[in-house]
Amino acid sequence: MPPIIPDVVPDHFPAGTTVKFTRTMNDYLPSDGWSYVIYLNGLGGKLSKAATVLNNVFQVQLNPTDTASLSPGPYRYAERLTNSGTSEVYDVTGDELVINIEPNVSIAAAGAFSTWEEQQLAVVEMALAGRLASGLESYQIAGRAISKIPQEKLLELRGKLKSMIWRQNHPGQLGVPFEISFALEDDSQDFPPTWQDVTGLQR
Repeated sequence: MPPIIPDVVPDHFPAGTTVKFTRTMNDYLPSDGWSYVIYLNGLGGKLSKAATVLNNVFQVQLNPTDTASLSPGPYRYAERLTNSGTSEVYDVTGDELVINIEPNVSIAAAGAFSTWEEQQLAVVEMALAGRLASGLESYQIAGRAISKIPQEKLLELRGKLKSMIWRQNHPGQLGVPFEISFALEDDSQDFPPTWQDVTGLQR
């Protein structure tokens, strides 16, 4: 089954992969002389790609060779529409025109996908184990040198970080589920009455 091609610019994708999307703009139809180019620009590189046209709809395809050289990080993008007949040029405007490029998993270094919390937890674990590397002895968490944080605070911090990481890896869940079972009660047990006649009228 082929992948669904969205009619929006994706907000993220991994480097070195194929990215396809369409753009339907009723005020800027290819049949009226409009062409479409998307531009990406970030600290890790830049990219431009012209759209092809199919059934009067702009078709954009970024190939692995196009995206492989993009370093991970946020990229501002612009959708530029140009009319060959009138020489008009417009950019599609918006509030959050940003694409986040993710690392290429096939060549990414170890730890490239770890979150900030996971990185901090690794440092805290090393501090508790007394195995801090010389370059980490002055490492700071919340403005305090890791070597100056008391052990009880490190244990507390480790617990908080583990909780945050668990929530990141289990979105929508409040905590670790536990299965609880209760022993079946014996129906023949003689339980005290829940109501007693103290008036003598029932005798």
